[in-house]
Amino acid sequence: MTTATPDILELRKAFPALQRLRRGKPPIYLNNTCMTLRPQVVIDALRRYYEEFPTCGGGRSEGAKKLDNWFQDELREHEVYAREAAGRHIGAGSADEVVWTRNTSEALNIVAHGLKLEVGDEILGSEREHNSNLVPWLEAERRLRARAGDPELVVRRFFELDDDGGFDLARALAAITPQTKVLALGHASNLDGTVIPAADIRALSARIHEVGGVLVLDAAQSVPHRKVDVRDLGVDFLAYSIHKMCGPSGMGVLWGRYELLEQLDPFIVGGDTIADTWQDRVEYKSPPGRFEAGLQDYAGMVGAGAAIDYITDTVGYDLIRAQELALNTRLTERLAPLQCDHFWLLGPEDPSRRGGVITMTSPSGALINAIERIGDEEANIMVRRGMFCVNAYLHRRFDRVGSSKNNLRASVYFYNTLEECDAFADIVERVVTNPLDHFDDE
Repeated sequence: MTTATPDILELRKAFPALQRLRRGKPPIYLNNTCMTLRPQVVIDALRRYYEEFPTCGGGRSEGAKKLDNWFQDELREHEVYAREAAGRHIGAGSADEVVWTRNTSEALNIVAHGLKLEVGDEILGSEREHNSNLVPWLEAERRLRARAGDPELVVRRFFELDDDGGFDLARALAAITPQTKVLALGHASNLDGTVIPAADIRALSARIHEVGGVLVLDAAQSVPHRKVDVRDLGVDFLAYSIHKMCGPSGMGVLWGRYELLEQLDPFIVGGDTIADTWQDRVEYKSPPGRFEAGLQDYAGMVGAGAAIDYITDTVGYDLIRAQELALNTRLTERLAPLQCDHFWLLGPEDPSRRGGVITMTSPSGALINAIERIGDEEANIMVRRGMFCVNAYLHRRFDRVGSSKNNLRASVYFYNTLEECDAFADIVERVVTNPLDHFDDE
């Protein structure tokens, strides 16, 4: 007997990957924080590009309304539609504020390389930033150290979170100084799902603007799950990935206030980023074109438009949030009682504060290995183990207890069911209760 709602059961039919069988059983896909599955409508959109207008040169919002040929005209129509959709659903003022990227990582690199930072400027983040929102700023620090001739110059600073990983607005506000020119934050954590409340972001926006800085939001784990409005939040730059919201891989979005995009130095240049060149100089396009070098993933753009429409119009954020809460609540109810000296959960206890993510950790890699292996072998369960690109935070918090590298994450999306959560929880319970019966070699 299934407890999934008719809406969820109907939505599941749209995903070809969920119809597959291995050993007579369907997949249980609980790795949605990394990448979601794709519905047929997105797959069809990708195929449509390759079958109907497989050309280049039409994927720019800038330029003549009428392009060189029939295929380019059709491509331009689809690309402009997708770019407008990518901006509209986050509250962008104009499609020209939307830059296509390969992913959130590339989008954040564009900002980190393009801002005109000076020696004495500082960059601030939390202690738990994804590597994509940490390493580009460490590289900015390296460049400023070289410019200053000071290998010890502190540029990138961080503030601490609560003991349970929750966001502490007071600490964040206190860490902002007149030297803070960039506040770069992950809106939602890919480690434990905790989200910075909208009111806190607005308060941080007001404060960073008071000191002349900008607020950069890594929204890779928020835009696919909840309504995000860049104007309401008061952010200056925002990045997200299409592959985390039922879209094609290799597609991301950088949104920026247009006047700030105009001030950014282009990161990757050449190709289609230029308006004209001479032997001794270059004239770059206006944003967003100056940031989109070379032949683009035009199929990905068409697929991105289809994915955004699917999430916003067919599924809806209300259903996504309600389903994720129900699923994470069930997982929490099943797994929290199992916590002991060799197994515990990361993040706040309340599942409503963790989105669709639950992460388990242990001093024993053998225990984590056993859960992942048995889940795969017996029930086709796909989860994720490791450090999830938040190495610095895990090292800082958990090296002393020996669990920084031994983490297992289950992340749900709207197409997952309570039965799938129970199947996973049954295996976790079996292993944690009698670990010696199931240990793998570390």
